[in-house]
Amino acid sequence: MRNSWVFLHFTIFILLSICLIEPPSVLSATLAGKVEVIGEYSIKPRKNLEERIKAERSLVVSGGGGLKNAVVFIRGPKANNSLPKGTVIDQRNKTFLPHVLPIPVGATVTFKNSDPFVHRIISDSEAKRLRMEFAYEGAAMEVTFDKPGTVELWCDDHKRMQTWVLVMDTPFFAITDEEGYYNIPNLPGGKYTVEVWHETLAAESQEIEIKERENTWLDFRIPGKEF
Repeated sequence: MRNSWVFLHFTIFILLSICLIEPPSVLSATLAGKVEVIGEYSIKPRKNLEERIKAERSLVVSGGGGLKNAVVFIRGPKANNSLPKGTVIDQRNKTFLPHVLPIPVGATVTFKNSDPFVHRIISDSEAKRLRMEFAYEGAAMEVTFDKPGTVELWCDDHKRMQTWVLVMDTPFFAITDEEGYYNIPNLPGGKYTVEVWHETLAAESQEIEIKERENTWLDFRIPGKEF
């Protein structure tokens, strides 16, 4: 009888403990902010139309100075997040959509051709070397990125076409929107190094301490340049 009571109390204790433990989503924090370009920046004239369009796509700044297509990520923390599904890079109107794509290591991306002509896609990046040909509209190919690093891809037929895949060894990253804002949710508390990558401008980093259940705002101001 005594053993039965002990077992009952132990069971109740375990159940109450489970109920009282807060899920990670309650304990987690959010990091948000804005990436801005400060000072002068400009794009040098290009005689070649393809090169000029390519340069203009590589630096997009809003009227308020916000930098689009910058990737903000956090060094250090790991998580067993599931890999994203349905990630696509489209080739449409001689443009890669999206222009910059951050993904976790191991993610698979579907490349597809929505143009009625051929695209031959190349990457000589150490993280992923590729040669792909999309001979007709609707052609598609899946690629798994299993090594962290920065992968630059371009079309050998249309020099204006360029895209970047950032293969991240952290699940905590975000890409800035049209106005330069970013948002990284579900962060555990701790001290971290937060970094910004951009294809044209210099990388930036800051040290920060994030507390559980708190939302933290962190801005970056990156010097402009002529290129």
